[in-house]
Amino acid sequence: MRRQIPVVLSTVREILPVEGTSAAAGTAEPVNGRAPLEAVSPRAWRALWVASLATVLVGFNSTATNIALDDIQAGFVGATAADVGWGVAGFFIGTAAFLPLAGRLADRIGRKRIFQLGLLVFALSAVFSATAGTVITLNLSRVLQAFAGAAILPSSLALVLPLFPESRRTTAVGLWSAAGPLGAGVAPGVAALILASSGWRIVYLVSAPAALLMFWAGQSVLKELPTPPKQQRLDLVGAAAGTIAIAAAVTAIMQGRIWGYTSLLTAVVAAVGVMSSVLFITNSFRHPEPLLNLHLLRRRGVMVANTVNFLVGITSQSIWIVWPLFMKNVWNFTTLQVGMGVTLGPIAAGFSTLTFSRLADRIGSVGLCRLGTALQVFAVSWHFTQLGADINFWSDFAPGIMLYGLGWGMSIPLLNGVALEWVEEKYFGETNGLFSTLRYAAAAIGTAAVFALLTVNSGVEALPYYDRILGFFLIASTAGALAMWITIGKAPKQTQS
Repeated sequence: MRRQIPVVLSTVREILPVEGTSAAAGTAEPVNGRAPLEAVSPRAWRALWVASLATVLVGFNSTATNIALDDIQAGFVGATAADVGWGVAGFFIGTAAFLPLAGRLADRIGRKRIFQLGLLVFALSAVFSATAGTVITLNLSRVLQAFAGAAILPSSLALVLPLFPESRRTTAVGLWSAAGPLGAGVAPGVAALILASSGWRIVYLVSAPAALLMFWAGQSVLKELPTPPKQQRLDLVGAAAGTIAIAAAVTAIMQGRIWGYTSLLTAVVAAVGVMSSVLFITNSFRHPEPLLNLHLLRRRGVMVANTVNFLVGITSQSIWIVWPLFMKNVWNFTTLQVGMGVTLGPIAAGFSTLTFSRLADRIGSVGLCRLGTALQVFAVSWHFTQLGADINFWSDFAPGIMLYGLGWGMSIPLLNGVALEWVEEKYFGETNGLFSTLRYAAAAIGTAAVFALLTVNSGVEALPYYDRILGFFLIASTAGALAMWITIGKAPKQTQS
């Protein structure tokens, strides 16, 4: 499941006590030697609610139309599946590319201001998507929507986290990190209900009033935070190099099957991606205030959490394209049946997230993350071995998607908290930014792999192609689960308050 999550590219230089968030009362006794759990103010919960709903909106739009890809393709004369696929991949490319820059802009002009601006542009892009006359216009509108989402994500957690006492931040980060991916998981079911009574354009359009409603709520609930006093120049070289690197990688994967993976054109595009990646990494280490602080990866907890985040993220977002396609095109389920069927995953994930985010405050996150990533591997392997031409929803499909949701909620929302335990408070923003950017970059690569490997998706003859993409997901998920067993150790005392 995704999303995914997490994010704050803005650099929260120092998290100071905020008026109204005193936790003098209501503290609990230490559990297993961990810090006492402090009380959380109502203001903090309201702010978390608004910020989380905004990330749900971004997550919803990342997968809502996955259930309607065939309908979208039919709506444009001459459009191919790859043309429509670029709309999905473009959303992830745009989000991953603009996230770091949006965070730095939030540092300069205000996090609430960027958050609110992102919501307004999101509403506008939803209207553009719903009224697009060509597939190219639709895809460009989706990229604009990605930029808007990238503006929302960095500032949302930065506005909320200072309101929570340290002992409760794992809960805050976990719930916030889960919001977007849960929105992505619920989206196909909600989209199915919309499609049952109207067309795919309405699926896009509903986000406009939702974004405006959240804008109104944000105006009254969220408070602006002081911007850091000393600002370096924007890392425009890093922004350009990072965008080209992600776009080139996705292009080589998706178009390579058309051009030929051994063709000169594919090789050139791939080479541009590699060179841009090298430039981005080199620049990030040299720039006084890079878009992504790669120096943080020298801390073991940050390195392990982000390695797992990237490897598992390849599957957790893009598998939501595969499941609806399989149910609709192989099992011939109706759109409504598909939407209701995939909803089992977010139900399991929601229960798991609420349960284990709170439990992690008491017993720690690493063990839960290891168990959760293992459950995701088991879930993907279940679908890889069980799904076939015979329709057996409750015995073949349902166990896999529910186990995946359970494992996802037990691990992915907590991974960001694992990384945060290894950094000082002044690096919380940069740590979240790194985590979120890698997650969306992984989603872009996973989506590209879907359209590159799943070239036939209808009928019994498509089963070997589904095996290919599920096998790819199994490899990526297994690598992520194994990476979770890299020894992390205990976070250095100097990073803990």
